[in-house]
Amino acid sequence: MRPLILLAGLALLSPACSTSAEGVRAELDGGSDEASTGPDTSEPDAASDAGGPVCTPSSSDAGVGSGGFPLDGWAWKRLGVVLQDNASSAKQDGYIAPAAVVVGDTIHLWITRKQGAVHRIHHSMSTDGTTFSAPVEATGLAGDNTMYPSVIHDEQGFSMWYGSGLIDRAQSQDGVSWTMSAQGVLKTGDDGQFDSMSLLYPSVIRTSAGYVMYYTGFNGAEFAIGRAESSDGTSWTRNPQGAVIAKGAAADFDNHAAAQPCAVTSGAAVLLWYGGYDTSKASPGPYRIGLAASADGMAFDRRGVTLDLNASGAEAWSTRDPAVVRWKGGWWMAYVAMGDDAIYRLAVATSDTCASN
Repeated sequence: MRPLILLAGLALLSPACSTSAEGVRAELDGGSDEASTGPDTSEPDAASDAGGPVCTPSSSDAGVGSGGFPLDGWAWKRLGVVLQDNASSAKQDGYIAPAAVVVGDTIHLWITRKQGAVHRIHHSMSTDGTTFSAPVEATGLAGDNTMYPSVIHDEQGFSMWYGSGLIDRAQSQDGVSWTMSAQGVLKTGDDGQFDSMSLLYPSVIRTSAGYVMYYTGFNGAEFAIGRAESSDGTSWTRNPQGAVIAKGAAADFDNHAAAQPCAVTSGAAVLLWYGGYDTSKASPGPYRIGLAASADGMAFDRRGVTLDLNASGAEAWSTRDPAVVRWKGGWWMAYVAMGDDAIYRLAVATSDTCASN
């Protein structure tokens, strides 16, 4: 039987770093996937010929956010909550782990609906980036619980990598009806490795050599972000050097855990948004979305906090689970917001920032 260990992100009101399956589920329910734009490596235009947004360089001196941590220099405009599960108001329930793909003029969005211990992947669509169709549950996926999707689109249709404990792969033409390709395409690492107990939150991108997956690994005590490569998307080889992003220093926003990666190519570089868990002032503490960048996809430089917390409202406790795509000459992000009521909601933000590799 496959292990079921859910990384939702050291959730509110649960003890940090529990090593039991139930403890990890409580700590990490709500995580993110990764959304990928596939092989697109073009940069947003500095000024669109169609009168679109002007690209604004990221700042090298962005200051600090509300939590006292350095910001990444991007200028994201929050557009608010776009999806909320009104059928349940239980704490630590709601929509988590978004993945997004742009096909033509449409954003395809996959999210995990969490109701207690039950997790199901759903699909929704938008043509304006803020108004989404009612989520429809995905069919054909293996597992009693389905969660943490990463999706790409090419001439063959949609491919999804998803799971908790192990990573599975499925394919679809419409994003709703899926056919399993293979189960356990990426399995846990050996004893002593950072991912020896569970794999969660895959984020798959296309490269000239095939595919690269960033994912969250759990060893029973800590969460970190790993990397694997594949020529066909099914047979994967993990990075022999271990995690590419581990928890930060005591003064960093990710001082307790780095998780929920979302990788996007930018020229020859990789931009990786992720959830950083902070216990410097409280434990359990909040998540904040941050950014790291890499010239080779292996060695990452932390850039700082992307979306800090608000003083009140839906984003007062955590921002997490980023899913970033190119959209109308700029950048579009779906992410999970948690307020003081401890309910997960899906919010969006946009940016016209030029990527600084």
